[in-house]
Amino acid sequence: MALKAYSVLENSENTGAIYFAEHDIVARRRGANEYADGDISYVTCRRAPWADEWANKDEDVPAAIMIANGWHFECSDCGARIDEDYLYEEDLPLDGVIGTQRSLVFCSEICECEFKLHKAIRRNRERRMIDVMKSLVLKRFPTVEFSEAKDNWKPHAHAEKRNESWQVTQAVVSFAFPGMKIAPASYRFDLDHHKIGPVKPYFTCCFGDKEAFETWADSDASRVASLEAVA
Repeated sequence: MALKAYSVLENSENTGAIYFAEHDIVARRRGANEYADGDISYVTCRRAPWADEWANKDEDVPAAIMIANGWHFECSDCGARIDEDYLYEEDLPLDGVIGTQRSLVFCSEICECEFKLHKAIRRNRERRMIDVMKSLVLKRFPTVEFSEAKDNWKPHAHAEKRNESWQVTQAVVSFAFPGMKIAPASYRFDLDHHKIGPVKPYFTCCFGDKEAFETWADSDASRVASLEAVA
């Protein structure tokens, strides 16, 4: 039996998606699992024959096609609600909408380009901050090896645009040390953590490793300027 397209919407928030199934109940259950905690009584399921042609395609239903059939999306860059009225008011073509129902959606190529540019700037600033943090740790502890595994101890940084300027709001690099029993120590920068005075990076470790870390740090060339032990 051929797959058919169904529009499944959560009743109160009117959120949902197009599902492809052989029967109504299959699409309803899938939509309920995704949007209504599995309760099929909280979703509405209707046929969407205009989307049937995407049933056996590798690509998902284009956002532009869904908009033409009464759906709306939020632009992933400017945040505008994209529907036919908005496109008409802004003199934007329907076929200029970029994305599908399960991808990022942009109201125009300009918004997509701006989004990619901001993403590239953010990643660049985050990488640079991680490099700075590592260099500061190595200046204090020249022989440490940083934790690079894809887990909670992987180097991390977050940058965002505030008041028209980019700022790194958090950065963390972690490293093992002699005597460690629980977890690596970290060198952290938290812009919003310090409310008074200049923001400075600081060392932190698990409380159970505090004594071992301090003993090792004190045995090095100089003392640690700031150590905060956390549980």
